[in-house]
Amino acid sequence: MSKKSILIVTPLVPPESGGPSYLSVSLKEALEKKGEKVDLIAFKEVRNYPSGIRHFLFLYKVLWRARKVDALIILDTVSVALPAVLAGWLLQKKMIVRAGGDFVWERYIERTKEKVLLSVFYKERRELNSKERLLIWVQKRIIFPLATTIVFNTSWFRDIWIEAYHINKNKTAIIEHAHQKKEEIHVGGKGFLCVWRPTAFKNIPALEKAYILAKKKNPDITLEIYKNISREKLFDHMKYARALIIPSLTETSSVLAREALEIGLPVLLTDDCGSKTLLDTHVTWVNPLDPYDIAEKMCALMDEKRYEQEKEKVKNFTYSHTYEQIANEFLNELN
Repeated sequence: MSKKSILIVTPLVPPESGGPSYLSVSLKEALEKKGEKVDLIAFKEVRNYPSGIRHFLFLYKVLWRARKVDALIILDTVSVALPAVLAGWLLQKKMIVRAGGDFVWERYIERTKEKVLLSVFYKERRELNSKERLLIWVQKRIIFPLATTIVFNTSWFRDIWIEAYHINKNKTAIIEHAHQKKEEIHVGGKGFLCVWRPTAFKNIPALEKAYILAKKKNPDITLEIYKNISREKLFDHMKYARALIIPSLTETSSVLAREALEIGLPVLLTDDCGSKTLLDTHVTWVNPLDPYDIAEKMCALMDEKRYEQEKEKVKNFTYSHTYEQIANEFLNELN
C-alpha cells in the first residue's frame, strides 16, 4: 500500500481542553509511525482575528498547506470545517470530516438555558436563532455533501445526525476514541470530583443541587469542582478522588470517563450517552435531569461494600482501542 501525505486540520491542540486537542497530536504521531507524511494545522493560528476574517485567513492557510497532500482529516464540523472543506473541494482532495460533538445543540443550550438532551433535541421543533439555523444549513448543504467520509465516535451519535441531517449512511464510519488500560494509580479518597469547561450543557447547577441533597443525607460527602484545569492536574485530582461525576445533559462519547476508568477510578456518568453499550455495567449511570437521582447514586457510593463492587466493575473493563488502530481506521477510509 502506497504511503499517503495527510493534512490534519484541528480546532484545538494541547494544552487546550476538548476532544480534538489530544486526538490531533496522537493521531499525527500514530500515522507518522506508520510511515505516512503528516502535517497539522490548528485554528489557533488565526483565532485572534475578528470572526469572518479569521475564517478567510484559515481558508488561505489550508489551501497553501494542502496543495501537495493526498487527503485532509478535519477534526470538526464547524469552526475549521467550512474553510477546510472548501479548500479540499477546490483542490479536489479526499476529506474525512470527524463529528465529535453537536455545536448547534451546545449553542442552543448556552443561549436558552433549556435542559434538553441531545437524544431528543431534533425530535421537536425548536426556536433556533439565525446563527443556529445558518450552522445547520452550512453543515447540511456544504460540509456533509462535500466530505468524502463523515466519521462519528459512536453509532448512537451517527444515528441522531443521519435522521436530523439526512446523511447518507454509506458515506459514514465509526471510529471510537482511544482507550488503553494504564497502571492503576487510583489511591482513593472521600471526595467526589467533577471537572468541566464553563458551558451550560455540562449541567453543573444540577450537580450542585444534588450535592446539597446528598449532604443532608450523608454529612461525610464532599465534592470538588474544577474548571479548565490542565491534564496533569486532572490526573492528580483523579488519583485521590472517590469517584468522578460527569452530569452533562449529554455526552456523545465521554473521553473523560474512559480516562478515569483507565486508572481505576469509579465514574458516575450521564445516561444520555453514546457509549452506554460499551461502558454498560462499568460505570454508574445517572439521570442528568434529576438531581435526586444523582444524589442517591452519590450516597450509594459512600457505602464501602458497594464502593468495592464498583471498583471491581472498573477493573473488569478490558476494552482496548489504540491510536495505532485508530490510524489504521482513518487510512482505511482514505483508500
